[in-house]
Amino acid sequence: MNFSLEDRYASDVFGLTYREFVEAKAAHYKWRLVAPEAVENLRRAHAEQWSLEKLADYLNSSVEEARQSLRRYIMSEQVNQGQTSAERIALLFQEWTARWESDPRERKLLARDLSRLLSSQLDVAARAGENLEDIVRGLENTGKADKEGREGAAAWGPGWKD
Repeated sequence: MNFSLEDRYASDVFGLTYREFVEAKAAHYKWRLVAPEAVENLRRAHAEQWSLEKLADYLNSSVEEARQSLRRYIMSEQVNQGQTSAERIALLFQEWTARWESDPRERKLLARDLSRLLSSQLDVAARAGENLEDIVRGLENTGKADKEGREGAAAWGPGWKD
């Protein structure tokens, strides 16, 4: 399986797991053609410091949706700099806690604590003979009913027209 960095960015930006994105990409042009174009526009917007209004035009979305997409892209870019899964998970925790903690040192400590808690849960699972794929699928489904039941929840991705 090809683990494309661009696909990882797209899955993060549009709120899909990597597995969900790869499956959707194979079956639908929105994920195969439009999502990679949106990710490229986010990359350019970040590198060239576009205004949110300009980005919203390119994404065919509202300014607030453009802001959220850019935030998620930047987080994904930071996380995917990790060379190993353990590094990427630790970076993910650091980036995620940035929403609530502005001090980089404190974020690193929080990320370490979360990483160690996750490590403990994975160790228990491994000792119990649980399959990593089953854990992944279980985590993907956590809160799925809540997400689907929210009123006014934004659709994934830019304002795509069918």
